[in-house]
Amino acid sequence: MPRIVRDLDSSMGSIQGALVLLALVTASFAPTCENLIKQFGRKKILMAGLGLFTLGAIATSLSPTIGLFVVAYSFITGLGATPLVASPRDVVGRIYQQKPEKYALLAFIVFSILGGLTGALLGGWIASRYGWRWSFFPEFLLIPLIAFLLRSVPRIPPTQSLPLDWIGGLLSFLGFGLTLVGVSLAGEYGWWKPKQPFTIFGIVIPPFALSIVPILIAVGTICLGIFAAWQRRQAQQGKASLLRAGLLRHKPFLLGLFTATLHTMITTGMQFNLYQFLPVVLQLNPFQTALAVLPFSLATLVVVVYTTFKVVGRVPSQFPIYTGLTLFCFGVWLLRNAISLSMTTLDLLPALVVMGAGSGLFLAQIGTITFSTVNRDNIAEASGIYTPFQNLGNALGRGILGSVLIGTASIRIVDQAIAQLGKTVTLTQRNEAIAKLEQVIQTYSRDERQEFFSNLPAAIQPSLNTILNASAIEAMQIAMLFILVLSVGCLLLSFFLPKYPSLQPKKG
Repeated sequence: MPRIVRDLDSSMGSIQGALVLLALVTASFAPTCENLIKQFGRKKILMAGLGLFTLGAIATSLSPTIGLFVVAYSFITGLGATPLVASPRDVVGRIYQQKPEKYALLAFIVFSILGGLTGALLGGWIASRYGWRWSFFPEFLLIPLIAFLLRSVPRIPPTQSLPLDWIGGLLSFLGFGLTLVGVSLAGEYGWWKPKQPFTIFGIVIPPFALSIVPILIAVGTICLGIFAAWQRRQAQQGKASLLRAGLLRHKPFLLGLFTATLHTMITTGMQFNLYQFLPVVLQLNPFQTALAVLPFSLATLVVVVYTTFKVVGRVPSQFPIYTGLTLFCFGVWLLRNAISLSMTTLDLLPALVVMGAGSGLFLAQIGTITFSTVNRDNIAEASGIYTPFQNLGNALGRGILGSVLIGTASIRIVDQAIAQLGKTVTLTQRNEAIAKLEQVIQTYSRDERQEFFSNLPAAIQPSLNTILNASAIEAMQIAMLFILVLSVGCLLLSFFLPKYPSLQPKKG
C-alpha cells in the first residue's frame, strides 16, 4: 500500500477510502444485480460482470492519479465484482442439497481463505519486487479460466423483475459511504482538529480550522436520516422500498452480518498491525513477516475443516460461535502479554494458533447461521450484501485499528524525542511533527525510514532505537487492548444470534 501512495502522490487515508468505497459499491449494487439476473439470466450478468471487472482491473493498473484510481478500482471494478461475489452461495444452494451442500460450502470457505492468503503473499511479493501495478497480472491470467468455468453455471430462466428504489439506494450509498470514508480518513486528517489540510483541486475544505472528518460523518448521518424518512414515505405509499424489498429489515440476518463484519474487522486489524509492528521491532523483511503471521491463517484453515466434518451437526449451532470467540479473546490476551522488547517470533506462536483456532470455529458456523434465516430466493441478494460487508470490515480494520497503532506510536516517539532533546515546542509544532512521522511510517520504505531517522539531531541518535522500540511496544499493547475490547463486544453480540436455526435455508 505505501508504494501505491507514493506512486499516485496520494495518502494512506485516500487509499483506505477507495477500499471502503469498493465494498460499499458492491454491497449497494447487490439488490439491483439480483434484479438484473432475474430479468436477463444469470450467465449473461456474470459474463458482463467479469468483463466489467477486467476493464476495471486494467484501468486500475494503469491509473496515473488517485482520482482515476478511485473511479477504476472502487466503481468500475466494484460494479463488475458484484455478480461474481453475490452468486456463488446461491449457485451452491441450487446444485447441492443437505450433506453435499455442507461440503460444497466448506470448499467455498476453504478456497476463500486460501485465495486471500495466496493473493496476499503472491501479490505482496510481486508488488515488492516489480511494483504494485504488476500485482494485477495474476488476475489477468485467471480471468479466462473464470470465463470458462462460468459456462457450467446452471441456467436460470429470466423472470419478472422487481421495482427498484433508486433514490433509496443512492441515499443509503451516500450515507454509509460518507460516514465510513470519514472514519477511514480520521487517522490522517484528525477526528476534530485538522492534522493537515484536505484539498480538492487545490481548494482547502473546509476553509477553517476543522478536520474534514466530522464534516463527512455529519453529512453522511444527515443522508442516512433522509434515507430513513424516504423509506417510511415509500412504505406508506406502497411504492418500491429498498428496506422492504431487501434484507435490511431482517433482524436475524443483520445480526449475523454485523457479527461477522465486526470479527473480520478485528482479525484484519490485528494482522495489519502485526505487519506494521514486527518489521520495526524484530527487523523482519516483508516475507519473513508474512511467515511469522502465517500460523494464524493455517490454524484457521485447519479448524474450519475439522469443525465442519467433526463438530457441525453434533452440537448446538451456536456452540462453535461462542467457543471460537472466547478462544479468540484469550488469544488476543496472550498476544498482548507476549509483546515485549525481548520477544521472538516463537513467542507469538501460541497466541496466533489460539486466535486462529477461535477464528476457524467462528467462520465454520457464522455463515450457516446467518444464511439459514434467509429465504432460498433471497440467498443471492444476501450473499451480495454479506461478502462486500466482509470486505468493508477488512478496510475498516486496516483504517481504524491501524490508525490506533500508528497514531499512538507516532505520539510516543515525538514526545520522547522532544523530552530527550530538552526542547520546548508549541502544540502546533508537536502536531506537525506527529503528522509527518505518521506519513513516514505509512508511506516510506524501510530504507527511506532509516534515512529519515538518521537525519534527526545527533543528540538523539544514541537513544533513538530504544525510543522507537519502546514506543512501538507500548503502541502495540494499546492497540491489542482496543482489539480485545472489540473482541469481547463481538462475543456479547453473538449471544443475540438466532438460537437454533435450521441448518438449511428456508424455502420461500
